[in-house]
Amino acid sequence: MAYQTVNPANNQLIKEYPPHTDADIEAALQKADALYHSDWSKGEIDQRLPVLHKLADLIDSRVEELAKIASQEMGKLIEQSRGEVKLCAQIARYYADKAKQFLAPVPYKTEFGDAWVEHHPIGVIMAVEPWNFPYYQLMRVLAPNLAAGNPVLAKHASIVPHCAETFAHLVREAGAPEGAWTNLFISSDQVANIIA
Repeated sequence: MAYQTVNPANNQLIKEYPPHTDADIEAALQKADALYHSDWSKGEIDQRLPVLHKLADLIDSRVEELAKIASQEMGKLIEQSRGEVKLCAQIARYYADKAKQFLAPVPYKTEFGDAWVEHHPIGVIMAVEPWNFPYYQLMRVLAPNLAAGNPVLAKHASIVPHCAETFAHLVREAGAPEGAWTNLFISSDQVANIIA
């Protein structure tokens, strides 16, 4: 099944996106896994946070463009789309500013001596997202996981492929390495195979 951007105001087909094959999925998984085992994920958080700062700046500079894409693709009022886009920039900036503090080791004094909790990346994340807030649903997954070093594979709702693809381009433009965020046009069965 091809993913399609259809204007809900007039049912006009705007663009079709070919589905990813099982081979495409395997390649995406391998890239994400390689990134997870690299210095990008395992190294210092300071190398990842500038990507979130740049992403926030890119989003802020393209509010109108991004809002129009969302409104045309899923029928949201333009003012609501603008608000969603601005919120995404705020989320990216929030994690860029706060994640180092959130992920810092937490010391504990115990009767047996000093102890601490350390935070480490947990691996490749698979996100399956709904359509109603097409950028926000992606940003709420990307920002904390990029900061933490977890690569993400994302399957967005089939009715908002343009938003999904635009978001992926922004993440790459912000400087995220290949495999940090991968948008997949796949079926529910393919998602099940990834998770299995």
